[in-house]
Amino acid sequence: MGRSPGAQPHDGPDGCSLVLSDAMDRCPYCESARSLLLGQVFCSRHAGADMRSLKTGTLYIRSRRLEESADHVSRLSIRCMLNGHQWYKVGGTDRVVNPDNFLVIDQGQHYRTAFHGDAEQEMLMVGFRPGLAAEVLRTLTHTTEQLLDDPWQDRAQPSFAEQTYAMDPLVKGLFAQLHTLVKTPRTERTDTDVDGIHDRLMERLLELQLGLRRSMDLLSAQRVATRRELWKRLSTARDHLEAHLHRDLHVADLAQVACLSEHHFKRLFRQAFGSSPYHYIRQQRLERARVLVRAGQLPLGAIASAVGYVDESSFVRLYRTTFGTTPGRDRGTV
Repeated sequence: MGRSPGAQPHDGPDGCSLVLSDAMDRCPYCESARSLLLGQVFCSRHAGADMRSLKTGTLYIRSRRLEESADHVSRLSIRCMLNGHQWYKVGGTDRVVNPDNFLVIDQGQHYRTAFHGDAEQEMLMVGFRPGLAAEVLRTLTHTTEQLLDDPWQDRAQPSFAEQTYAMDPLVKGLFAQLHTLVKTPRTERTDTDVDGIHDRLMERLLELQLGLRRSMDLLSAQRVATRRELWKRLSTARDHLEAHLHRDLHVADLAQVACLSEHHFKRLFRQAFGSSPYHYIRQQRLERARVLVRAGQLPLGAIASAVGYVDESSFVRLYRTTFGTTPGRDRGTV
């Protein structure tokens, strides 16, 4: 693997490979990676930018706090939180990952991240070896005869929409299996166990991406490139609003995030996500509030504030209208 001068591979737990630098700056990710990992993890700040020889690896962090990392360059990766919330800055856009979603970051994209909470939080990240996505995509889209006739055909690397995705049941199950494996002693697991999960995650990610392309095609634009650019802008605005539900959100501001006129943004947002931006914001706020209510740890006033409602009584009325019950009954305290 190509490395910058002074970079050396170090053995992580169970002999896993972790690439660090002799004279590295303090990096929260790298320090956390020394605890639990499977396969290879890679910090772009401490090693050469050539990722081509890396194998797929899983990083697991369990902590109350991850200090904000400096700018990193990602390989294609999928990231989830088993509990709590993790903040990312990807391509200049704020995104929040929680147990109800996951984040995909494409190869070569810059990001920063952090999380903190009152209790320990757990995150899992799978970084895929470069070239794996193209290899798997060809396997999924070509016949057995085509694969036999030309098994070494050059494969173009597919691009992935850098955005949060609603948590998929299969992805959730695969992450649960990884969660079990990272806490299993090395002598009780095999590389085959881990590789099988990694490959299935990539297959599912590609299946979801193909479905996403079909959603992009619903947008009212003739050229494929235009539809994909519009989707990127709309998903950027959507991820921004989900990361800032506690703030005073206005459709005009979201349109500016998407670099679209307000009217154009509202029309395209409904096409993409099935509801107006206003109704989407309200639904996301109330869904987030319901999670906090059922957790039973915060008073109602704090929950209302956490999802952007200044007036507690208005929040309770909307909650009852939406879910058919009051927050107190939902929590089981009434």
